[in-house]
Parts: sequence; C-alpha cells; structure tokens
Amino acid sequence: MISVCIYGFGLGLSIPTANLLIAELHPDRRAAALNLLNFSWGIGAVGCPFVVAALQRSQRTSLFLLGMTVCLALVAISLGCIHLPVDAKRDSPKAPAIEADANIWKSRLVPVLGALFFVYVGTENSIGGWVASYARRIDVSSGTFWALTPSFFWGALLLGRALAPVILRHVRETTLASAGLVLASLGVSVLLIANTMALVVVGASVAGFGLASVFPINIALLSQWFGEIASRIGGLMFALSSLGGATVPWVVGALSSRFGSLRVGLMVPLFGSLTMLLLYLKNRQSPRLT
Repeated sequence: MISVCIYGFGLGLSIPTANLLIAELHPDRRAAALNLLNFSWGIGAVGCPFVVAALQRSQRTSLFLLGMTVCLALVAISLGCIHLPVDAKRDSPKAPAIEADANIWKSRLVPVLGALFFVYVGTENSIGGWVASYARRIDVSSGTFWALTPSFFWGALLLGRALAPVILRHVRETTLASAGLVLASLGVSVLLIANTMALVVVGASVAGFGLASVFPINIALLSQWFGEIASRIGGLMFALSSLGGATVPWVVGALSSRFGSLRVGLMVPLFGSLTMLLLYLKNRQSPRLT
C-alpha cells in the first residue's frame, strides 16, 4: 500500500506538469498537442494490461515492474538533461503577478473549469468502469463477450484523440468539445435503452468517441483562460479530476443498489455529459483572464 501511494503521488505531480508544459510549448495548437499526449497515455493504459496478463501466466509480473522502473528512470534522466525554452518574462519578478495571483480565485472561470475537470473524469470512469457489468446483465449467452465491452469504449476514445488534431484544424476547441459531448450523451442514451449486446457496443463506442477530446480541451482552456498563472490553479483542477474519478462511479453503484437497476445508475454519466455540454455552451466565448 505504501508503494502504491508513492506511485500515485508521483503521478499526481507528473500528469499536471506534463499537460501544462505541453500546453505552454504549443500555444497555437494547445488542444491538438494535448490530444496527442493523452492519446499516447491511452495506448499505455490499454496495452499494458495485456502485457501483465501474459506475464502473469508464467509468474513473471515482476519483470514488467522492473522494466517500467528502468524506463521511468531513463525518462527522468532525459528530462533532466533537456533545456526547454523559457519565456524571459517569467524569469523577472513582476508586481502585477502578485495581484493576478490574488484575483485568480475571484474569477467565475475557476468554478466552471473545476466542474469540467471533476465531471469529466467522473463520467469517463463511470462508463468505462460499469459498462462491462451492464453488458453482463444484458448478455443472455454463456460466453464472455460482455467482458470486452470496455475495450470498445476505450478504443473509440483513443481513436477520437488520434483524429482530434486533424479536426481541430477546421473547428474551434469549444466547438469540438460541444459536439463530442452531444455524441457522448447520445451514446449513453443508447446504453440506457439497449436490450442487445449490439446496442451496448454501439452505445459504448459512441460515448467513448464523443468524450475523447474533452479532457485535453479542458486542459487547453486552463492554459488559454489563465495564461501564465495557469500553473497556480492547475494542481487544484487535477485534484478535482481525481476526486471526480473516485466518487462519481461510486454514486453510479449506490444508485444501482438503491433502485435495483444499473440503468438508473448510468443516468449519472448522462447527466454529467449534459452538464459539461451546458458549461461549454455558456462559456464558449470566455476571454483570457490575463
């Protein structure tokens, strides 16, 4: 448990930093760059369980952990040797920075962005975490195809993030996110009315594809709306996203147990998608804070 806590703490430091760094290094293509970054992480999240499962059969899981240790150490050394371009304006102390730091918490955009981070990860984890259980209740066969349904969700999410940089050449970030949330709402709605495995697969795939670009665009908005002071609230936003990922799926399960129907529980991610859509539509023209 101590090892897992240390590992989680390290992720908590590296994920926000990496996202904000990419957003700062690509000011003209923030959302596209962030989609590619999260796409690469998604490949690891989808592929590594298969590697672990293969090594588990021969009781060699420790080899995977040792290999990851070596890889992470090499990445850390490489990052330490890289000299990234730094804006000279950030090196010189400025009195307005203190004022901006104080005013940032008064901006109405802080709770808006906080809600987007919290609801998104909660919605994504709820669908990805519960769709297999939902499919198992619908699948009347004796097979285990139901166990593969999360793969359709995560696979569609990866596909969406791979295509997002191309789409963003022609549409605005908020437009793509809004369209994606419409698709996500449609996908969850299909899940709610599904009575066959085919509909479950379609619903999960549409929901995953719709949600694909939302989280990277949330991070792009953090950098776009708050500029140089984005790092001051970045930690809070990523903490809220982790909190959403831990609590919202639990709410789905609690409602399912209370009403004896997982369909009732899955109305939570539908409500989450619609809430994010409303927030995007209301704030699509929000100016930069600094």
